[in-house]
Amino acid sequence: MWRAVLNRRPEEGPCGRVRELHRDRKVSVALVEVRGEGEPHYHSRTEEIYFVVRGEGIVELDGRPVEVKEGDLIVIEPGTVHSVDGEMDLLVVCSPPFDPEDVLDPKEMVRDEELGLRGPERE
Repeated sequence: MWRAVLNRRPEEGPCGRVRELHRDRKVSVALVEVRGEGEPHYHSRTEEIYFVVRGEGIVELDGRPVEVKEGDLIVIEPGTVHSVDGEMDLLVVCSPPFDPEDVLDPKEMVRDEELGLRGPERE
């Protein structure tokens, strides 16, 4: 079985312009155009894999800046506060598939942990 993926309209996301390339019940794959600084955020359920297709920049992971360039791969586990900065195109694989409801503000993380809320139990 095969599927043709037509040119989908890009949308703005926390890291830049996002064009979803594939989605099924297990994963989503997108091309993200980073042009400057993205918003710090985390995901309670989603693991993300960033592959740098073009360019270079910084991926900040829990406050630690990591310099990345074309050909580098970063795995971001759920609960890791992360952001991007630079001029680069990323191939981003999310499992489970990307869910905008799981883009969480790190300022809320401490409050949620204090209340014992994690993942799907979050209000």
